Amino acid sequence: MSKIIAWVKNIRPIKILTVFCLGTLLIFTQACNSVTAKEPKAGPNTELSVPKGDKVLNRYEGGMNNFSDTDPRTQGAKSEVKAKAEALKENAEQNVIDQTSTVGENTNRILDKKGDNVEQIGKNLEQNAEGTKDKTANSADNFAKGVQRGIENIKDNTKNAVDDLTKGAQRVGDDATTNVQRTAQDAGDAVKRTVRDAD
Repeated sequence: MSKIIAWVKNIRPIKILTVFCLGTLLIFTQACNSVTAKEPKAGPNTELSVPKGDKVLNRYEGGMNNFSDTDPRTQGAKSEVKAKAEALKENAEQNVIDQTSTVGENTNRILDKKGDNVEQIGKNLEQNAEGTKDKTANSADNFAKGVQRGIENIKDNTKNAVDDLTKGAQRVGDDATTNVQRTAQDAGDAVKRTVRDAD
């Protein structure tokens, strides 16, 4: 019984009031916001609203869907495509060898075009040759500079290695001298301890 009393004391009135207000609000919003959807009445005299006049986008064409499968807003695009196709067709006709002219005229026309192309190719080759000479000269200079830098690095590394060896040898000699002195001192201390222990 004491547990129930403790549980009742733990419930606060503000919690109960909050739950009651939220529940009431939920019930009223659901009750007042009912959607009234009206379905069209089906019958022999039912008239569907179909746009008429300027509002019609697709004209009736018959068939299964009653209307065209193409978007009526793309009708301007069709005329643009046709114009581009005509221009390409005319360009192709100008480039095709005329079947009615003589072989000599066709050959001259082709050679004139090819001659212009050969001159352009010659100019391109000359420009490429000059560029290659410049690149080769620059490459040789860069190679010589790189070799010189490499030799200088080798000299510096060799000098540093000799210095490191000299310093290392000095350290080894100093360490050996220190070790000999410590060993002699430890031996002397051991002898003194032995003499003391013997007394």
